[in-house]
Amino acid sequence: MLGISDVVRHLAGQLFKEVVMWIESFNLVLDTNHDGAVSLSEAWHIFGWLYQLPGNLVIEALASIPPIADLLQLRASAATGYGSLNGGLATVISLLIWLLLLIQLAGLREKWTTRHKHGQTHRANHFRHPAGKA
Repeated sequence: MLGISDVVRHLAGQLFKEVVMWIESFNLVLDTNHDGAVSLSEAWHIFGWLYQLPGNLVIEALASIPPIADLLQLRASAATGYGSLNGGLATVISLLIWLLLLIQLAGLREKWTTRHKHGQTHRANHFRHPAGKA
């Protein structure tokens, strides 16, 4: 006889399977040759994985919407295979995302330096005595 906790556990398991999507883009093996250390070629692989990650995530998100996946011929799911990951479209999307991020960071740095310079002059003028008074 099934108890209430068994039924709840079964229903939660079914719901969890349907809600959670496997994201292949997060699948990364750090030590590919299993020698206990990360070599230079493995570090290069990790760098490439980090570069491709934004584009692959966008591709996987778009491929989960059937009309868009069919229109763009995206294959990035367990049912269709992961042929679209690390491809040309994912690379271009990653490049655009990284460029936008760098542009935003450059703009923030510019804003910070102008505010910092303005703050220095404001503080310097704050402690000066008015002309003629000492």
